[in-house]
Amino acid sequence: MPHFRYRAITQAGEMIVGEAEAPTREEVIQRIEYLGHLPVDAQVATKSGLSLDFAARAPRSRDITVFLRQLALLLSAGLTLEAALQTLTDDADKAVARFAESLRSSISAGQSFTEALERHPSVIEPAYLAMVRAGEAAGRLDGVLQAIVEDRTRRDLLAERINSTIRYPLFLIVSAALILIFFLTYVVPQFQTVFTDLQNRLNAGATFVLAASNWLRANLDLVVGGCVMAVLGGWLLLHERERRARFFALFAVIPGIGGTMRDRRTARLISTLGLLVGNGVPLPTALKILRNIVIEPRYVAAIDRVYEQVRNGRRFGDALADTELLPPLAVRMLKVGDETGDLASIARHAAQFYEHRLSLGLDRLMGAVGPAAIVLVSIVIGALIISIMSALLSITDLAQ
Repeated sequence: MPHFRYRAITQAGEMIVGEAEAPTREEVIQRIEYLGHLPVDAQVATKSGLSLDFAARAPRSRDITVFLRQLALLLSAGLTLEAALQTLTDDADKAVARFAESLRSSISAGQSFTEALERHPSVIEPAYLAMVRAGEAAGRLDGVLQAIVEDRTRRDLLAERINSTIRYPLFLIVSAALILIFFLTYVVPQFQTVFTDLQNRLNAGATFVLAASNWLRANLDLVVGGCVMAVLGGWLLLHERERRARFFALFAVIPGIGGTMRDRRTARLISTLGLLVGNGVPLPTALKILRNIVIEPRYVAAIDRVYEQVRNGRRFGDALADTELLPPLAVRMLKVGDETGDLASIARHAAQFYEHRLSLGLDRLMGAVGPAAIVLVSIVIGALIISIMSALLSITDLAQ
């Protein structure tokens, strides 16, 4: 169905610009008139239209969290949704202002807030869309938005901890690699003449360092190009869902890392389940959304089996117990919540438990990986220095 970009004048004399999806231009005009606006023009949106311009410059995740928090506060204060979006459009940075204006234009065209958000899948996840849809139907959109903000804030903090755990040892390794390249391409060549004269009398370490320096200087472009290709290859690997699943599956079998990854997946699944069910999303719909969270094929298949069994009338706890989707303790907790009719509350408590376990696992992992990276870097750099110094001492001995 084509997208139309339109301009219209409200009863207050304000010019509004927006987009609407309709089979014909006449349908767009009728919608504008139905809303009480005076249509100015309506044209098929081109590639330079508003939605594609927005997609190219999407706001940051933290800015969206702040935007949703402010929107929830304005709605709680009694403003209409369109008035709240107009207020945020006037008081936001450019990316968020475009996002708010796009939402307001869609709502002015007669779309619901959920339909307006669906046009920005890169900004709002399916789980949050389902919550907004349920909140609109129940007339408590402000409460749902506040729940989304709390969940996004908690996820951002957890993601920052995970990134910190990865970033520190990665920084050490990259720094060591840069020092190594500098040492081999600049420091070692300073002794090239001396080492060449004594090549037959150098120890094995100095001989290796000299050969590595010569090779690196002769193939520096190849090494730099290889590093760039490795970075691009890693990005492509993690960008594609199936390859990313196989990549993370390799880490899941490493002692000390597999348990932490399992706790992270468990906390994310249970937290999302509790959030959805607690905000009015039916359980089968929530299960369909959960399959978009996990990336491992066997866990996706497990969620599909649970969904089919629940849809056919089996209790959620019993269907979940027949899979390996979650650890036994998590299954027992959710089963109790399902049997007592308090699944959302039990899921929130279970999510907090596994988030705490994840935090402890990250602390242990950081305590092991950080020192190990420091030791590795020290050994590599130390071995290079010892090789050069031993060669220099050999020259001194020969001179005596």
